[in-house]
Amino acid sequence: MSDGVKVEEFGGNGIFPLFWPVVTLVYWLLTSLLHLEISKIIVSPVSTPLGAFTPADYSRHFSWGLLILGALFILFTAISGKARLRTAVYWIVWGTAVYGANRLLVFTPNEYAHYPQYALLAVLLVMWRDPHRENWPIGNLIFWGTALGIADELMQYFFICPSYGDYLDFNDFVLNQLGIVAGLLLVYGFREQGANIRPLSPIHKTRAFKTIIIAFAMVSVLIATDRLRVTPPEEIPPGGISAVTGRTILYFERKPGITGNWNRVGGGRSYYVLSPAAGLPLLLALGFLFASFDPRVLKIVKFF
Repeated sequence: MSDGVKVEEFGGNGIFPLFWPVVTLVYWLLTSLLHLEISKIIVSPVSTPLGAFTPADYSRHFSWGLLILGALFILFTAISGKARLRTAVYWIVWGTAVYGANRLLVFTPNEYAHYPQYALLAVLLVMWRDPHRENWPIGNLIFWGTALGIADELMQYFFICPSYGDYLDFNDFVLNQLGIVAGLLLVYGFREQGANIRPLSPIHKTRAFKTIIIAFAMVSVLIATDRLRVTPPEEIPPGGISAVTGRTILYFERKPGITGNWNRVGGGRSYYVLSPAAGLPLLLALGFLFASFDPRVLKIVKFF
């Protein structure tokens, strides 16, 4: 048996069918649950034989290094690949979206870590759901990868590190989604779909669509019963859960006036904090835009 066949069996429905699902979920859980500890390491001095240094001071250098390595990988893939123009266009669109996010939504270079973190998650999701890269479930993976990113931020805001967050970070929702897209473009870029690939299911029949409907229904119920609000009447304790009005209510920010506004940081810079009303449509728009990298998505749009 060749090494290639062994790998396929290992990651598919062969001798270890749960390997990639377990690896993917463990990776996501560890990066989510250890977020605070990892953040402390990044901003704390590290002693070395050459002296002490703080990793956060080199965030830009690390980001540029990853960017150069990624560009080289894309270049070499393009040389031997197919669909060059189409893939290049989506990479340009992705780069434009990242540039805009970095300029408007990011307040520290440390936030750039979201991109490689979720790009790797996307690669793991592909190994779990489409190990042979034959089915191209790009829209599906963008949705579930984004959902995991949202769950990550929810846990951080409400439970893992509430004292470090003044609001539920819809900005990070977007950064996580762009990281997922980067991973998928790395995997599926400069490739063509097989001639016998199955057509996509109608959107209303997909699990992603049903999940969105259920999520919106749950949020609507919480809002209708006055259990969920964006802004508290006054500053509340960390964690976004308070009984200011005599009822336990979830708040998307614990200090009034943060979301939907520009917030100043050191050096005279400002960054914009997305409100739920702006963040959710942006996520849906970006998700659909990059899901259209799968040619079958545009065929469905033309059908309607």
